[in-house]
Amino acid sequence: MSKFFLIIIVFLILAQLPVAVQAQPQLPNSLAATGDSLSQGFGAGPRYFGDNTAYAWATGGHPSVNSVALRLATRNPALAGNVYNLARVGARMADLPTQLSIASALEVEYVTVMMGGNDACASSEAAMTPVATFRTQFATALTQLGEQSPQTSLLVMSIPDPTRLLPLFRNDRRALLVWETFAICPSALAAPRSEAPEDVARRERVRQRVAEYNAVLGEVCASTPRCRYDNGVVFASELTAADVSPVDYFHLSARGQARLAETAWRASGFE
Repeated sequence: MSKFFLIIIVFLILAQLPVAVQAQPQLPNSLAATGDSLSQGFGAGPRYFGDNTAYAWATGGHPSVNSVALRLATRNPALAGNVYNLARVGARMADLPTQLSIASALEVEYVTVMMGGNDACASSEAAMTPVATFRTQFATALTQLGEQSPQTSLLVMSIPDPTRLLPLFRNDRRALLVWETFAICPSALAAPRSEAPEDVARRERVRQRVAEYNAVLGEVCASTPRCRYDNGVVFASELTAADVSPVDYFHLSARGQARLAETAWRASGFE
C-alpha cells in the first residue's frame, strides 16, 4: 500500500472519532459568596449604608437581581437553604483565606470570589496592596482551599475599574460631596474634577494596579483545578449612572447587581 493511501485511511479513521467538548460543570448543592461589600449588595436595596444581601449578585433572593444562586436553584432545587454570604465590608485579599476556610467548614461545593477592590481603593495610592503581596495572598487562599476541600469549584470575578465612575459623576455635586465626606476610594476618586497632570497620572496608576491584580487573578485561577475566571469582563465593562447606587455613588444599584449576576452566570459555564 502506498504512503498516500495510508495517509488517506488514517485521516478517514480520525474523522470518525468524536470531538471532545468542554463538559458543563456539575450543578452544586451549595453555594457561598466571598468578597467585600460589593458581594453583600451594599447600597443596592432599602438599607442605606448597609448590606442588602437579598440584592447581592451571587447569593441574593430578590427576583430583580436574578442572582447566580437563583439561577442555579431553578436547575437544582437542592441548593435552596444551602446558600451563604461570607463577604464582609472592607475585606481585602488578606481576608480571603479566612472566608474560604469558613466555606470549607460548611462543606460548600461552589464558591464565588470577588475580592481586591479594597486593595486598590485605599486611603492613598501608597497604601494600595503591592502586586506581589496580592499574588501571595490569593495563591495561598486557593492552595489552602484545595487542601481543605479539593472538590469545591470556584468562580473568580475580576475587580471593577474604579476610575470609570469619574466621567459619570465628576459634575454631580451630591456625588462629589458624598465621595469627599465619606472618603470613598481616595486613591482613585480624590480631587475628582482636577485635570492636573499629577492627578491624571495617579488615576492611571490606580487603574493599572487594578489591571495587574486582575492579571494575578487570571493566572492563579488558571493554575488551580476547578477554578473559572471571568477573563476580565467586569473590569472592561462600561457603567451607566443607573448601575451605580445613589447612596454613595460607588457601589452597585440593584440594576448594577443584576448586570453583574448576568456576567457571572455567563462566566460560570452553567449557562
